[in-house]
Formats: sequence, structure tokens, C-alpha cells
Amino acid sequence: MALSKYLYILFALLMSCIAIETSNLKCEVCCRLVEEIQRNVSSVDPSNIVQVSNFRLDGSGNQIKHTIPLARSQLYLTEVMDSVCEKMNDYVRATFKKNGTLTVMPLLLDGQMNPLMSEVDVVQDSDLNKSLQYYCEDIVNDIEEDLISIIKSGNDNHIVHSICTNVMQLCPKTDNKVEL
Repeated sequence: MALSKYLYILFALLMSCIAIETSNLKCEVCCRLVEEIQRNVSSVDPSNIVQVSNFRLDGSGNQIKHTIPLARSQLYLTEVMDSVCEKMNDYVRATFKKNGTLTVMPLLLDGQMNPLMSEVDVVQDSDLNKSLQYYCEDIVNDIEEDLISIIKSGNDNHIVHSICTNVMQLCPKTDNKVEL
């Protein structure tokens, strides 16, 4: 009877550790997702503009049109959302050697090996990091419209914190995330 009690306690501790790991992992994936989207948006030439309109008409019966940067258009952002999670295949789950903190990081930065690779231990997992893409797609499906609205507004200050902490509530409020 005492052995089963200890097994139950061990099982409960293991499950709470897995839950903590998963929530930290989802926070990291969210941060990397938003950073990837920002990289996509900032890589578009600001002089590329598109004409957008809605279904409203002015007093003369003409559609009201205005121009916006391509990177802030609904069409462009929707295309980014549809493909951004595929980039998670180029990311790995790792822990920093100095403190054991979990991170999700790209293997390559600007075509070069990520300089942080020497500071981390890559976490090998059975799914070959496919869960990173799964979590990314789950986040995009949950908040695609909110994400597009925030990016379209052009207010990029603290966008990672705004989306991952305030909108998705995946990251703790006191977490000071370092952007990679």
C-alpha cells in the first residue's frame, strides 16, 4: 500500500513537470512565431504599396480606396500566417547550459550557424521537434485575426509581449523574454 502511495506521488510530480515544460514550450514557440512574422513583415520593401478598398461607396457612388504598405495588407499577412509555421522545422528545443532555461531557437541565423548553439544543450525528442510546428499552427489558428490586426496597426513596440503574454496568455506576465 505504501509503495502505491509513493508511485502516485511520483506520477503526480512527473505530470506537473510535463505541464510546466509544455507551457514553457508553448510560450517559447509563440515568441519565435511572432519574431518570424516580424522578420517577414520587415523584409518587405516599404515602397511596395497596394490599393485596398471596402464595400462602402462615397457620395458619388465610387468605392473608397486607399493605399497601404504591402507588408501591412490583409492578403500579405494571411499568406505569411499560412506558411510561417513551416519555418519551425528549422528550430530546435534546447536548454541553456548555465541555468537550464528552456528555449526554442533557429539552427541558422542569416545563413550561419546560430552563435548561441555553443551555449545550449539541444533537447532530443522522439517527435524530431514536430511538436514545435504543431504548437505554432495551434497558436496561429487561435489568434490569426488578432495577430493580423496588431501587425496591421503598425504598432510593433513590444509585439511579442503583447501577443504571447496579453492576447494568448502563454507567457507569464513577469517573464522578460530575450528575442533571438
